[in-house]
Amino acid sequence: MSILQGFEMVNPAAPAGKSILTITPRYIRFNKNSVLELGSPRFVQILTNPHSKQIAVKACSAGDANAIEFVKPAKKTASVTLNMPIVMDTVLKFFDFPEVADDEVAYAHLHGNPFIDDKTIIFDVASKKTGVMKKRGRKKQKRTEEPAQAI
Repeated sequence: MSILQGFEMVNPAAPAGKSILTITPRYIRFNKNSVLELGSPRFVQILTNPHSKQIAVKACSAGDANAIEFVKPAKKTASVTLNMPIVMDTVLKFFDFPEVADDEVAYAHLHGNPFIDDKTIIFDVASKKTGVMKKRGRKKQKRTEEPAQAI
């Protein structure tokens, strides 16, 4: 009997944490763990189930039907953001975001259930956590000076 019987080796390359899909009215973002659990695929298929209100992402090849570019080649990707109109129109049917101030964004977080062998993650809309966050990115400058008058 080995002293290590029953132990499993820790794989430092395996994703740690949870797969999270963030949805806003303008984009959907898959976190780093989602990308890693899918195997950082070049292309994916996005599937929805209107009856169970679920969203699935499945790794695929470029030749597969409805393949969407996911991870760009030769790029280290931490997360992936999609804002294609057809994807957004389909996914946003599951959500009703409140009106927010101009400097805020309403969002929903969905935790995914990964199926590593199938290179698929299923996100359940029923388990969503919603909220409002401040917008990121460059801020619009406010003009405080009067323009100089020509003489």
